[in-house]
Amino acid sequence: MGSTNWLYVAMNFAVVLALLGGVLYVLKRVQSGNLLGMPARKIKVLEMVSVAPRQKVVLLRVKDQDVLIGVSPQQINAIATFPVSADELQTEANPIAADEGNNSLAPMARRLSALLAAAQNKDKA
Repeated sequence: MGSTNWLYVAMNFAVVLALLGGVLYVLKRVQSGNLLGMPARKIKVLEMVSVAPRQKVVLLRVKDQDVLIGVSPQQINAIATFPVSADELQTEANPIAADEGNNSLAPMARRLSALLAAAQNKDKA
């Protein structure tokens, strides 16, 4: 009887961990606005690098500019700004096309998309 009690506890612990992971995933998606169909944020953090225990260098994308800033506990300084190329803006607007070269699932995704479109057109007719 003792082993079933430990098995029961282990299963409950696994369920709690799975629920926690799911909640964290949903919170991250809601925070970025992607889950609720909200428009994308205007400011995106592209990369962040810690250069000292409490100092960071952050690359932000604001509209059509990349802004490099330094962040410390006392202040935030703009270090440099860079214009964003048209290729990068297109990649940002259509991330699926950018990932096709690296993603082995891209052909299957295109096929599934075509099948779904055909099914929707068939239902309308």
